[in-house]
Amino acid sequence: LGFDAVTTMAEETLKPEKTIPKGILIIACTGGALFITVSYFAQLLFPSASLFHDLEGASAEIAYKIGGQLFKSIFVAAALTSTIASGLVSHMSASRLLYAIGKDGYLPRRIFGYIHPKTKTPVWNVVIIGGLSLISLGLSLEKATSLINFGALIAFSSVNIAVFIHYFIHQNKRSLSGYISYVLMPLLGSLFLFFMWLNLEITSLFIGIVWSVIGIIYLLIARRKNTITIPTFHFD
Repeated sequence: LGFDAVTTMAEETLKPEKTIPKGILIIACTGGALFITVSYFAQLLFPSASLFHDLEGASAEIAYKIGGQLFKSIFVAAALTSTIASGLVSHMSASRLLYAIGKDGYLPRRIFGYIHPKTKTPVWNVVIIGGLSLISLGLSLEKATSLINFGALIAFSSVNIAVFIHYFIHQNKRSLSGYISYVLMPLLGSLFLFFMWLNLEITSLFIGIVWSVIGIIYLLIARRKNTITIPTFHFD
């Protein structure tokens, strides 16, 4: 489960105030080390994307180049297994996120905030996410990845902004360590993200913006009708 999506399991975790932050750091550090290492050696083997016969099957070509047909077969089998596992945990985290939104009243509570009495899971959310996931059958890998990246970049950009506002502005942490942790680090993160935003596939960027606008309009209408109230969170 991704370091951001793992937070959706807070209600099903023992001592989440300690376990979840620790899990986030372990996943981020371990995943980051793996991604950097694998990307570096893959770049040495294939310095240009033009060397691939099929961009969507690039990893299989890399495996064949490294260890021949046997290693490629082992690699593909492992990739299929990890893809199924990744799909399951993504399905789980998305259904839990919808449950949290429904429980708070942002979406119809009868459907999205429903917990099955026997399985103790948000069963309707599981079904809804499964149905929405079928849309991916009509998407190319590039389109699907870009759509996922739009949501991820929104979340990561928000984190950098929130760190700066919460600690540096509201809590007035203006020491040397405060400037490094709450100004310099979010600024560096935002710069990296800025370049990612510039390279996001244009169609997915448009779809993501439209989807966000729809969500904002829905929120404004719901608030005007007094069907929901936005809670105030006190993290301290």
